[in-house]
Amino acid sequence: MPTPNDRRIIWGTHVIPQVSYTTTDLEEEREEGSKVGRADYTDYKLDTTVAKRFGGKGSVDIRSDQGTDEWVSFLSPIDSLWEAVDNLWEATSAVWDNAFSVTTSSSTLRTDSVNVDFLYVKNLGSVECKLALEGDEFDILIPSEAAVSMRVNSISSDNIKVQTASSTTTIEYVIARTP
Repeated sequence: MPTPNDRRIIWGTHVIPQVSYTTTDLEEEREEGSKVGRADYTDYKLDTTVAKRFGGKGSVDIRSDQGTDEWVSFLSPIDSLWEAVDNLWEATSAVWDNAFSVTTSSSTLRTDSVNVDFLYVKNLGSVECKLALEGDEFDILIPSEAAVSMRVNSISSDNIKVQTASSTTTIEYVIARTP
């Protein structure tokens, strides 16, 4: 009989390649000076070069001993051990908050060296955030209010770094440790 998984993260993504175009100006002026109709504006449609939508779903198992808040950027106001919470989640009105502050200097999300299988990072600020999965190669750019989620296949947690090009921003993140 197979052993059930302790925890799992299930995620999905959906991308629609779009091109912008300007609509035809249908606005007319009446004799008294008021305007009717629709002025030209920018609209978007499916990019005919690509001609399809992209998306996918995935799941990753989490280790059974990954039971503390230190694997996420937000903190529980109740307790640092999830198993110690006696209340039903849907009956609790506590808010989980706190964001991880990112500056122009490189910051490691976790300083220990454990293998990670999943990473989710959302940029909550107004400044673009850069993400590196290997050393100091910041190849992934996360615009303001955008997020990335990915299976990272056993990357060491001390290799995951973030920084900004200028100023400061805040992010939230979730890391799943390799089972």
